[in-house]
Amino acid sequence: MFWRLSSVKLFCLQAIAHAAALFWLIQGPSFKDIIIVLLVYFFTGCLGMSIIYHRLLTHRSFKTSKFIEYLGTLFATLGLTGSSITWTAAHRQHHRGADKKGDPHSPVVMGHLQAQFLSMFSKVNIKRSPVLNDPGHRLFHLLYIPINVLWALLLWKLGGWWALLNLYLVPACILWNAGSLINTVCHTSWLGYRRYNVPDNSVNNSLLGVIMWGEGWHNNHHKNQSSPNIGERWYEIDIGYYIIKLIRK
Repeated sequence: MFWRLSSVKLFCLQAIAHAAALFWLIQGPSFKDIIIVLLVYFFTGCLGMSIIYHRLLTHRSFKTSKFIEYLGTLFATLGLTGSSITWTAAHRQHHRGADKKGDPHSPVVMGHLQAQFLSMFSKVNIKRSPVLNDPGHRLFHLLYIPINVLWALLLWKLGGWWALLNLYLVPACILWNAGSLINTVCHTSWLGYRRYNVPDNSVNNSLLGVIMWGEGWHNNHHKNQSSPNIGERWYEIDIGYYIIKLIRK
């Protein structure tokens, strides 16, 4: 079907998001605009990508209700980084051979520029997704493009350019680049510190540990993949894990 998710379509959506973010910066966002963008980024990046896509669906590091699982999946879907099926398949493939041939987003394999901006074109075995047979996630995958188009149209109808930029496109651009920095920066040995001698180039990066909701403690994660707590020391702030503890309660 013409609206099925593909690498080219995801690239086009992100190209639009990046162009919109550049326009947003040139126009000079207000303080209110910045706060709203960061709030949306919290929903798509922290609740969506980090907690649900990564820690729950990919690594099964904690348990929650289907309602929370699907709600977080919706947030991540609107973050324009791929469906829950393709994202989890790619990340599982990454852990099977990190920084080796076949890793879908390693700067060691494909270079930093491609890993940062073009990882959606990497070959991924979708059968590696742990949610491939879940009917809800299959629906999210099938309707990925329509969901995003309808969301964009709704925002445009209700708030015009302001809503489209602040509530959708700019946060999507931020999420793509912040998430990709985990792949590029945290797999570049001189850009962080290593606590564990694991068979890849993963490092902990303090800045990304904060702005990517705890995901920047990447060397910790490669050693203890199934742990919901990626920040292992008191100074390794892991906002995602704090939220998970609230979800558990």
